[in-house]
Amino acid sequence: MNDPSINPRETGFVRLDLQQLFGNGHPVILEIGSGKGRFLISTAIERPDVNLIGIEKSLHYHRVIRERVMKRNLTNIRLINHDAYLVMKEMIPAESIAEVHIYFPDPWPRKREQKRRIIRPEVLSEIERVLVRDGSAIYVTDHQEYFEAAAPLIEQRFPSERRIPGPGDAPRTNYEAKYREEGRPIYEIRFRKPLQSTE
Repeated sequence: MNDPSINPRETGFVRLDLQQLFGNGHPVILEIGSGKGRFLISTAIERPDVNLIGIEKSLHYHRVIRERVMKRNLTNIRLINHDAYLVMKEMIPAESIAEVHIYFPDPWPRKREQKRRIIRPEVLSEIERVLVRDGSAIYVTDHQEYFEAAAPLIEQRFPSERRIPGPGDAPRTNYEAKYREEGRPIYEIRFRKPLQSTE
């Protein structure tokens, strides 16, 4: 199978033509911070009628996912090893993504590092730009302080709903499976881009 990776360090930041990239017009799901790829791979198998892009900053995890995707011959996944904000801003076309998923991002707990958190105004503005009308997004964390800082930023911009995953919700990542087994609380907010522009 062909390598699923797109490397902006080699090609530069070029706007992607998603239809050309996947060879079809299926809806595209974007995952920011794909870890070991559990969500990407299970979604690609369960929903063959969607395409997935996984952005993972860690080269180690990027290689782990790449190997897993190639071993399973999953042709509906593409991987990008770079900073998610830059990738969205430079490479993802407006109104081209059906769903954005963010699971257990680095909470950067130290005060001086918090500007590196993925849930910040300029990133939310890019999420809003790339989502199709009525497209949905989800952010999940086990870090209460981060959630309490991030959720209001999301709520200011999007219709949204906070929820706690219940026993009926399957864990979406290895972290989530582990944390739920340990009985750690998990915080979740789902949000969407309105059908009508509010401007």
